[in-house]
Amino acid sequence: MKNQWMNKTLLVLSIQILMGTAYAADTTAETQGTTVGAQETAVASSVETNTTPPQQASSALQQQEGDATKQTNLEEVFTSNERQYSLIKKGDISAFYDVDYTYYRDTQLDLEMAQGSLYQLRVQENASHTLTNTFTVQYGILDNLTFTASLPLVAKTDNLKDTSTAGLGDISLGTRWEPFPLKTGRLPLILFGNISTKTGDSPYEINPTSDLATGKGYYSAGVGASTRKYIDPVVLFASVSANYGFKESGLDQRRGPRVIEEFDPGISGGFSFGFAYSFNYDVSMTMSYQQSFNTGAEFTYTSGESYSPADQTSSTFAISLGVRVSPETIVNGTLGIGLTEDAPDVSLGLSFPLDIAGFGKKIS
Repeated sequence: MKNQWMNKTLLVLSIQILMGTAYAADTTAETQGTTVGAQETAVASSVETNTTPPQQASSALQQQEGDATKQTNLEEVFTSNERQYSLIKKGDISAFYDVDYTYYRDTQLDLEMAQGSLYQLRVQENASHTLTNTFTVQYGILDNLTFTASLPLVAKTDNLKDTSTAGLGDISLGTRWEPFPLKTGRLPLILFGNISTKTGDSPYEINPTSDLATGKGYYSAGVGASTRKYIDPVVLFASVSANYGFKESGLDQRRGPRVIEEFDPGISGGFSFGFAYSFNYDVSMTMSYQQSFNTGAEFTYTSGESYSPADQTSSTFAISLGVRVSPETIVNGTLGIGLTEDAPDVSLGLSFPLDIAGFGKKIS
């Protein structure tokens, strides 16, 4: 009996163990099925939410319209200082303030002779300082035609004459025109012209021994052309210009023993070239060489005599640093070094846009 009972007990335990194992296996299979199903659902959901075709994905990674590029940033910084190389859109108006300081230092010989003998010789050290504040406004007549107007205020000091002056300079008006639309593989060409007045104090209508002039004393008209080329990571630029000065008559200025009656300024011109490089979005540098010349000038005196001074040539090397102080404002600082006797020994400049009273906005 005892053996029978033990056999029945073992049989029951075996059945319970087998049933438990089967239940556990079914539970594990169900759990695994649920997990696999969840994973399949997640994968399917991922596939459904990432149905962007390869072409669209590639396009999304590319530069979108309106995004800043290295080229557009460099050209923006460059043209903010070298404005003759750019235009503004039709109906747009903008204003700039430029302050420039120039310093001339020269050594002059004051000598007098009588009957072929030198009886006075004096060496004079001369230094002159000029501060020019210029307000410039430009307006887009058309997309390819821009009008400009400049109003200079000039302050001068001359150590040799021990005098100083301040006043209005020569107001100038100009235009910039791009005759051909931009096209791949073709350099942009901008033609410019300007008319300069004689609103400043004329050097031929003052006392030359004690007074200073704030203008050049005659009307002039000029034309020129400029172009630029972006070659990563720099932009190269060049320009050429010519000016014609209109004769001034009816003068009555004493220069030594003679009196000037007429002055013909002659023809002047020049060229410049250089490059601009952008270090990053905020800082860029421009280096340029400028050379100008003047020829054909002539003085006519009341005695009937005439005098033609020697042709003049002036060369300057300039370095400009542009700094972006806000997303839409770039300030430029310039250092110029004179390379010839007729050029300023040193010049300093600071330029930045004015955004007041609606300047910088489109006129409706």
